[in-house]
Amino acid sequence: MSHYYAYDDQLKSLEKTIAYNFKGHTFMFKTDLGVFSKDRVDDGSDLLLHAIDEHDLSNILDIGCGYGVLGCVLKHLYPKASMTMVDINPRAVELAKKNTSHLSDVAVFESSQVPGEGYDLAVINPPIRAGKQVIFSLYQQAYDALVPNGVLYVVISKRHGAPSTVTFLKTMFDDVKRVDKAKGYDVYKAIKY
Repeated sequence: MSHYYAYDDQLKSLEKTIAYNFKGHTFMFKTDLGVFSKDRVDDGSDLLLHAIDEHDLSNILDIGCGYGVLGCVLKHLYPKASMTMVDINPRAVELAKKNTSHLSDVAVFESSQVPGEGYDLAVINPPIRAGKQVIFSLYQQAYDALVPNGVLYVVISKRHGAPSTVTFLKTMFDDVKRVDKAKGYDVYKAIKY
Protein backbone atom coordinates (compact mmCIF):
# COMPACT_ATOMS: atom_id res chain seq x y z
CA MET A 1 0.00 0.00 0.00
CA SER A 2 1.26 3.49 -0.87
CA HIS A 3 1.67 6.20 1.74
CA TYR A 4 2.55 9.83 1.12
CA TYR A 5 5.70 9.48 3.28
CA ALA A 6 6.88 6.37 1.37
CA TYR A 7 6.32 7.35 -2.25
CA ASP A 8 5.52 4.65 -4.80
CA ASP A 9 6.99 5.58 -8.19
CA GLN A 10 4.66 3.08 -9.87
CA LEU A 11 1.58 5.04 -8.74
CA LYS A 12 -0.27 6.59 -11.65
CA SER A 13 -0.76 10.35 -11.83
CA LEU A 14 -4.17 11.99 -11.80
CA GLU A 15 -3.37 15.64 -11.19
CA LYS A 16 -6.18 18.03 -10.33
CA THR A 17 -6.65 21.49 -8.83
CA ILE A 18 -8.41 22.26 -5.56
CA ALA A 19 -9.38 25.57 -3.96
CA TYR A 20 -8.70 26.67 -0.39
CA ASN A 21 -10.17 29.80 1.17
CA PHE A 22 -8.17 31.44 3.94
CA LYS A 23 -9.09 34.79 5.47
CA GLY A 24 -10.75 36.11 2.33
CA HIS A 25 -8.12 34.86 -0.12
CA THR A 26 -8.63 31.87 -2.41
CA PHE A 27 -5.59 29.69 -3.06
CA MET A 28 -5.51 27.19 -5.90
CA PHE A 29 -3.40 24.04 -5.39
CA LYS A 30 -2.42 21.31 -7.83
CA THR A 31 -2.67 17.90 -6.12
CA ASP A 32 -2.30 14.30 -7.24
CA LEU A 33 -2.57 10.70 -6.16
CA GLY A 34 0.02 9.66 -3.59
CA VAL A 35 0.11 12.93 -1.64
CA PHE A 36 -1.43 13.80 1.71
CA SER A 37 -4.93 15.29 1.66
CA LYS A 38 -5.20 15.36 -2.13
CA ASP A 39 -8.91 16.22 -2.27
CA ARG A 40 -9.01 19.19 0.10
CA VAL A 41 -6.86 21.02 2.60
CA ASP A 42 -7.04 18.96 5.79
CA ASP A 43 -8.55 20.29 9.03
CA GLY A 44 -5.23 20.12 10.87
CA SER A 45 -3.40 22.33 8.37
CA ASP A 46 -6.30 24.78 8.35
CA LEU A 47 -6.27 24.99 12.16
CA LEU A 48 -2.50 25.42 12.20
CA LEU A 49 -2.60 28.31 9.74
CA HIS A 50 -5.30 30.09 11.75
CA ALA A 51 -3.28 29.66 14.97
CA ILE A 52 -0.06 31.28 13.77
CA ASP A 53 0.38 34.72 15.26
CA GLU A 54 3.89 35.98 14.57
CA HIS A 55 5.36 39.27 13.37
CA ASP A 56 8.42 40.39 11.39
CA LEU A 57 9.43 36.98 10.10
CA SER A 58 12.40 36.76 7.78
CA ASN A 59 13.07 33.03 7.26
CA ILE A 60 10.31 30.38 7.36
CA LEU A 61 10.60 26.59 7.17
CA ASP A 62 7.78 24.21 6.16
CA ILE A 63 8.72 20.64 7.16
CA GLY A 64 6.86 17.88 5.29
CA CYS A 65 5.40 20.48 2.97
CA GLY A 66 3.34 18.11 0.85
CA TYR A 67 1.97 19.98 -2.15
CA GLY A 68 2.69 23.29 -0.43
CA VAL A 69 -0.36 24.50 1.48
CA LEU A 70 1.38 25.82 4.60
CA GLY A 71 4.28 27.35 2.69
CA CYS A 72 2.09 29.09 0.11
CA VAL A 73 -0.28 30.58 2.66
CA LEU A 74 2.56 31.67 4.95
CA LYS A 75 4.39 33.28 2.02
CA HIS A 76 1.17 35.21 1.29
CA LEU A 77 0.95 36.32 4.95
CA TYR A 78 4.67 37.16 5.20
CA PRO A 79 5.66 38.21 1.65
CA LYS A 80 9.07 39.60 2.67
CA ALA A 81 10.17 36.36 4.35
CA SER A 82 12.25 33.68 2.65
CA MET A 83 10.40 30.36 2.44
CA THR A 84 12.06 26.94 2.53
CA MET A 85 9.92 23.85 2.02
CA VAL A 86 11.02 20.23 2.33
CA ASP A 87 9.34 16.85 1.82
CA ILE A 88 10.50 13.27 1.27
CA ASN A 89 7.85 12.54 -1.40
CA PRO A 90 9.10 13.44 -4.92
CA ARG A 91 5.58 13.88 -6.30
CA ALA A 92 4.65 16.23 -3.46
CA VAL A 93 7.85 18.21 -4.04
CA GLU A 94 7.07 18.62 -7.76
CA LEU A 95 3.55 19.78 -6.91
CA ALA A 96 4.88 22.21 -4.30
CA LYS A 97 7.24 23.62 -6.93
CA LYS A 98 4.31 24.11 -9.30
CA ASN A 99 2.18 25.65 -6.56
CA THR A 100 4.93 28.13 -5.62
CA SER A 101 6.19 28.91 -9.13
CA HIS A 102 4.50 32.33 -9.06
CA LEU A 103 6.19 33.26 -5.76
CA SER A 104 9.64 34.74 -5.25
CA ASP A 105 12.22 33.73 -2.62
CA VAL A 106 10.85 30.19 -2.22
CA ALA A 107 12.99 27.02 -2.27
CA VAL A 108 11.51 23.51 -2.32
CA PHE A 109 13.69 20.48 -1.55
CA GLU A 110 13.22 16.72 -1.75
CA SER A 111 14.88 15.42 1.41
CA SER A 112 14.30 13.79 4.78
CA GLN A 113 16.63 16.39 6.29
CA VAL A 114 15.92 20.03 7.06
CA PRO A 115 18.04 22.17 4.74
CA GLY A 116 20.13 24.88 6.41
CA GLU A 117 19.44 26.83 9.56
CA GLY A 118 18.63 30.36 10.71
CA TYR A 119 14.84 30.02 10.60
CA ASP A 120 12.67 32.15 12.87
CA LEU A 121 9.52 30.11 12.20
CA ALA A 122 9.08 26.41 11.43
CA VAL A 123 5.76 24.65 10.84
CA ILE A 124 4.88 20.97 10.67
CA ASN A 125 1.80 18.83 10.26
CA PRO A 126 3.74 15.62 11.00
CA PRO A 127 3.30 12.37 9.05
CA ILE A 128 1.80 10.36 11.94
CA ARG A 129 1.89 7.03 10.11
CA ALA A 130 5.64 7.35 9.60
CA GLY A 131 6.08 6.62 13.31
CA LYS A 132 7.43 8.42 16.35
CA GLN A 133 11.09 7.92 15.47
CA VAL A 134 10.65 9.80 12.19
CA ILE A 135 8.45 12.51 13.70
CA PHE A 136 10.71 13.11 16.70
CA SER A 137 13.69 13.37 14.33
CA LEU A 138 11.84 16.10 12.42
CA TYR A 139 11.10 17.97 15.67
CA GLN A 140 14.79 17.75 16.61
CA GLN A 141 15.82 19.01 13.18
CA ALA A 142 13.39 21.91 13.51
CA TYR A 143 14.83 22.82 16.90
CA ASP A 144 18.40 22.70 15.57
CA ALA A 145 17.50 24.86 12.56
CA LEU A 146 15.75 27.62 14.54
CA VAL A 147 17.46 30.80 15.70
CA PRO A 148 17.24 31.84 19.37
CA ASN A 149 13.64 32.94 20.00
CA GLY A 150 12.61 30.93 16.95
CA VAL A 151 9.18 29.29 17.03
CA LEU A 152 7.90 25.89 15.97
CA TYR A 153 4.17 25.36 15.38
CA VAL A 154 2.95 21.75 15.36
CA VAL A 155 -0.56 20.49 14.65
CA ILE A 156 -1.33 16.98 15.78
CA SER A 157 -4.33 14.77 16.40
CA LYS A 158 -5.26 14.42 20.05
CA ARG A 159 -5.74 10.67 19.47
CA HIS A 160 -2.55 10.11 17.49
CA GLY A 161 0.48 11.47 19.22
CA ALA A 162 -0.36 14.72 20.99
CA PRO A 163 0.75 13.61 24.50
CA SER A 164 4.05 12.11 23.32
CA THR A 165 4.69 15.11 21.06
CA VAL A 166 4.28 17.52 23.96
CA THR A 167 6.53 15.42 26.20
CA PHE A 168 9.22 15.26 23.53
CA LEU A 169 9.03 18.95 22.62
CA LYS A 170 9.47 19.86 26.29
CA THR A 171 12.82 18.04 26.33
CA MET A 172 14.16 20.62 23.84
CA PHE A 173 12.09 23.76 23.81
CA ASP A 174 11.96 26.21 26.71
CA ASP A 175 8.30 27.09 26.27
CA VAL A 176 5.67 24.69 24.88
CA LYS A 177 1.97 25.49 25.02
CA ARG A 178 -1.23 24.59 23.25
CA VAL A 179 -2.49 27.63 21.35
CA ASP A 180 -5.57 26.21 19.63
CA LYS A 181 -7.75 23.11 19.40
CA ALA A 182 -10.62 22.01 17.18
CA LYS A 183 -11.98 18.98 15.33
CA GLY A 184 -9.76 16.54 17.24
CA TYR A 185 -6.54 18.50 16.63
CA ASP A 186 -4.27 20.49 18.92
CA VAL A 187 -1.84 23.20 17.81
CA TYR A 188 1.28 23.66 19.90
CA LYS A 189 3.67 26.56 19.87
CA ALA A 190 7.22 25.81 21.01
CA ILE A 191 9.73 28.62 21.55
CA LYS A 192 13.48 28.14 21.52
CA TYR A 193 15.14 30.65 23.89
